[in-house]
Amino acid sequence: MELRLINTSSQSFLCDRYEVVGCESFTQLSDGIKELEQQDVGHNFLVTLDDLGQACYTSMHTKLRHDLDSIDGIELEGLPPQCFEDNGEHKGYLSCKEEFYIRRRNIELKLPSVTFEDVCDKSIGLYCDDEGDFKEVNTDPSSLLDRELYILKVPVEHSYETIYAFPNGYFDDDLSPFENIVFARTLYEKFGYKLIGLGASYLAFRKSRALSEEQIQELIDLLDAVYREEFDSELRGLCTGFISNNDHLILSYTE
Repeated sequence: MELRLINTSSQSFLCDRYEVVGCESFTQLSDGIKELEQQDVGHNFLVTLDDLGQACYTSMHTKLRHDLDSIDGIELEGLPPQCFEDNGEHKGYLSCKEEFYIRRRNIELKLPSVTFEDVCDKSIGLYCDDEGDFKEVNTDPSSLLDRELYILKVPVEHSYETIYAFPNGYFDDDLSPFENIVFARTLYEKFGYKLIGLGASYLAFRKSRALSEEQIQELIDLLDAVYREEFDSELRGLCTGFISNNDHLILSYTE
């Protein structure tokens, strides 16, 4: 697998990123992210997942809907010339990595008003199309990888803050970008699951520590609160197996 650094401007991502070439498995990709984390402790990394084109499209509308590119009250001095029109006015949208601080401010202004209860109230679906989806993506996470694949290099302290660079959750019944952050933060702080991927429908988490049997059941209870599916003995058994035996957990954030 080869990682090719891209440091040109990107309206889609607002950060440097690596184009991933020749990826053979999700494990190989996750190991590549681990290596990047060890080499660069000043950044966290987020890989693009399922249906990149759709994810970029809904991300664009997400930014518009939640006014995440607003420059109201922001000091713009020091931004590069490409951020401005010929008349000196800002373009009105964010397109350079130097503008990342604006996105961060806009998200962090609204984030405190969003709670985990808001995440649960959405009653999102654990399955995207049918019941087999959850099993398939957790048995073979490589099925989530699009042909075009990038690892975003995001200048943030925490993994869940990487969503700042690629906010998603546009439709009414999806988790909003703020709810996605709260969900990912909760999984990390309570259970050590680190956000490493985001696509049009799914979030990918990497387990950072082993969980006790009690903690596994607490995590399943949390998922039961978030998702509308009935967590009967069969689904609980499936979740227990994935959490106990897999290094990754793949979860939907859509209706």
